[in-house]
Amino acid sequence: MLELRLAADGEDPGSGLALVRCESEGDAVAVTDVEREGRLVRARLAGLALEDGTWDVVSVDRSGAANPVLTRDSGLSLSHRADYVRRPRTRDLRAIRDPRGRLRLVSARVTPYAEVEWVEVAPEAVTVSGFLAYSPERDGVAAGEVVARQRGLGGVETAPARLDGGRFECAIPLPPLAGAFQPRREHNEWDLWLRLPDDGAELRLASHADDVVGKKGKVVYAGVDLAGGDADTAVRVRPYYTVRDEFSLLATARSGGAA
Repeated sequence: MLELRLAADGEDPGSGLALVRCESEGDAVAVTDVEREGRLVRARLAGLALEDGTWDVVSVDRSGAANPVLTRDSGLSLSHRADYVRRPRTRDLRAIRDPRGRLRLVSARVTPYAEVEWVEVAPEAVTVSGFLAYSPERDGVAAGEVVARQRGLGGVETAPARLDGGRFECAIPLPPLAGAFQPRREHNEWDLWLRLPDDGAELRLASHADDVVGKKGKVVYAGVDLAGGDADTAVRVRPYYTVRDEFSLLATARSGGAA
């Protein structure tokens, strides 16, 4: 549902609305299910064939000419965004305002994942909590697992995870990751999944609901120094975000040997 609040009661929204794809001139989708109540216009978008990409929202006047819909609203509400991501869906639609004030929709196919909201680094564990994104609502408390996979090296570690409705929490022990450190690779990345108890589905841990992209260059977590599998090696393990804003752990050798 695209909900528009017009600037004035007397403003004429035209004979209808349409979406015009920015990446391909000429691609347009008519929005035919539109209702108006005073200054409020509701356009139902369910069932429209929207490809991935950015779409201009245009108003079609009575002569058939299309004019961009302008807005002063940035379209960003963190609370509304979190509520939206919590619901099961296969396509994500976001309203944005471009630098010229035009209203646009960003359309993208999505799959369920585990949204990371809170991270706490302790001497021997990293605790992570959040909620299930784009997933069906769950009832009650259940026991799942967090699965850590050593990227490109084959190591796998697991730890218990608690699910309560649509929320999850897990503590990832760090000594096993340090003990599995392979010095032939300078960086040992451990990618994290939440394994659900009912069907064994695995959801990648990531942070997308805040709309902050490029966290790898913006968010830095403290590291923990631990003994490696080699007695002469000290390993530092810290959380980090990948270039796709997925949540992982990074293990690197400390210079100077074990503490």
